[in-house]
Amino acid sequence: MATTVITGRDVSLSFTGGTDIDAQATSAILTKVNERQAFQTLDGVAYKTTDISGTFALEMLADWGKTSSVCEAIWTAAESAPDTDISITMTAASGAQFVFPVKPEFPTAGGSGVDAQTVAFTFTVTGGAVVETFS
Repeated sequence: MATTVITGRDVSLSFTGGTDIDAQATSAILTKVNERQAFQTLDGVAYKTTDISGTFALEMLADWGKTSSVCEAIWTAAESAPDTDISITMTAASGAQFVFPVKPEFPTAGGSGVDAQTVAFTFTVTGGAVVETFS
């Protein structure tokens, strides 16, 4: 089988309502984890997965003040409906797609010197619920 290389530029992202954010995003990392306990028994170690959790780390160029600003929309959602899910769809050029709900978090604001203003988020994936579709 030939080696396939997928870069970050092969990923597209959108929020609830179809708001595309990949042009603003500089990094997007979805992590899904099995929460597992180990028990020492007389027969040896036994494992039990007790939960599945997930996080979505997103870094992007700030777009405060822009029409349809992602930063402002997420800020408003975090302030007005912090327990309401936002659906995110992440699609790789290979066709793999991940759809997952996150709780809104406040974006960072500010910058340094002559650098571009950026914002960083670490979203909790609600219940670790990620629907994967592999092509």
